[in-house]
Amino acid sequence: MGEFKGINPEILFLLAENRFRDSKPFYEENKEKIKEGITLPMREIAGIIGEELLSLDPLMNTVPWKMVSRIRRDTRYTKDKSLYRENVWIMFMRDKHKWHNYPCFWFEVTPNNYSMGVGFFGDDSGLYKIFRKHLQEKKGEFLECAGKCEKTGATLFGKEYKRPMPDCPEGLESYFNRKDFGYILYSDRLSDLKDNTIIDIIRKNYKAFSPMYSFMLNVSDEFFSKE
Repeated sequence: MGEFKGINPEILFLLAENRFRDSKPFYEENKEKIKEGITLPMREIAGIIGEELLSLDPLMNTVPWKMVSRIRRDTRYTKDKSLYRENVWIMFMRDKHKWHNYPCFWFEVTPNNYSMGVGFFGDDSGLYKIFRKHLQEKKGEFLECAGKCEKTGATLFGKEYKRPMPDCPEGLESYFNRKDFGYILYSDRLSDLKDNTIIDIIRKNYKAFSPMYSFMLNVSDEFFSKE
């Protein structure tokens, strides 16, 4: 991929208008502008950061056009039949068809903010059973990983079971009862997108997220080996 040329925040207003109009003629009229303004720059980010993450996970997909979301929505399996989305994201992960229930990094841009995070791509109950096992066996390692995520300002996300799971180690109550799990960091500083500032921000935060990715990778490997 070429050098990152930046994302002008003005293109995000065009995405919002395209979503609001929900019009194929309007989209076709602005398709090249959207491609040049957001799709290609996101692919450039995917290519740059993806190559750097191979040292962490050699099986990670690094084909930029497969990593960046499409503007046109797939409406076959959803009640929302609007044609277009106003958010664009990159998934840094293994092939989801071969490696479901494995961790991922992501980076997303919307008209209001950008965000990035690390978490599991999958919510199989068997995966979380092994996740809890690893929390029990490697409490100190996990808390160190969580601390590095939280120092970036990222916050914990994930639905919880209504009833507390048994045998939770002391100090892990916030994590042990999750049905899905990850950390996410938001920023409304859209000016960061204009140049390599955003590349540096992603690198810095992914470095902090990497120990958690490795922890989750071990969980997924054990789950995958038992399938």
